[in-house]
Amino acid sequence: MAGVLELVLADARTPSGGHAHSGGLEAAIAEGLTITEVPGYIRARLRTVGRCEAALAACAAGAGRVAELLALDLEAAARTPSEPLRRASGQLGRGLLRTACTWWPGDRLLSGYRAQSALTPRPVALGAIARAGGVAPAEAARLSLYDDAATVAAAAVKLLPVDAAVASGWLVALAGELEGLAGGGGAGGVGGAGGVGAWPPSTSTPLLDRRSLAHARADRRLFVS
Repeated sequence: MAGVLELVLADARTPSGGHAHSGGLEAAIAEGLTITEVPGYIRARLRTVGRCEAALAACAAGAGRVAELLALDLEAAARTPSEPLRRASGQLGRGLLRTACTWWPGDRLLSGYRAQSALTPRPVALGAIARAGGVAPAEAARLSLYDDAATVAAAAVKLLPVDAAVASGWLVALAGELEGLAGGGGAGGVGGAGGVGAWPPSTSTPLLDRRSLAHARADRRLFVS
């Protein structure tokens, strides 16, 4: 079941609201980012925001109590200084959690977390859902990283004159980096995180944060973030 669940969660047809987010790409394009720079943008996100969120997802996948998940909520918030980005992450997390509680209505950890979490950041919700489906922490980390990269690539097709085949090729080219970050085999790997005690990394992305504030005030935009 775990393998199928990974495919379902990575599928854009799963109702999570991810189609409404660009991973900050729309704001970056507004400031002049070009098509040729998008792969580098995706890679930079993976090494910073993506790596941090993947570690949070891995920790959540290894959690056994609601209190652990709520503690991770606070860790995620502390690593997201931009209020619009915290809000966007919560929208995605709540969408994922609502769907998962439909899949597993009897899962007490999921229902308890949904009832008690005021923040519900995407990576923590994703990790909690992975646990419910028997997905290991390393796979939860990989799923989180892939979702981040795929979100930006999909948004690029709507925002720039780029062929969808080219955009999907960006993800193929990043496969090795995704595996390295998720599995812990290389420097910076996060997949070994198995609980709150395995502390997630913390990165600083001031340009993403600043752009998110401007994007939230923009009159014309396609994406929430």
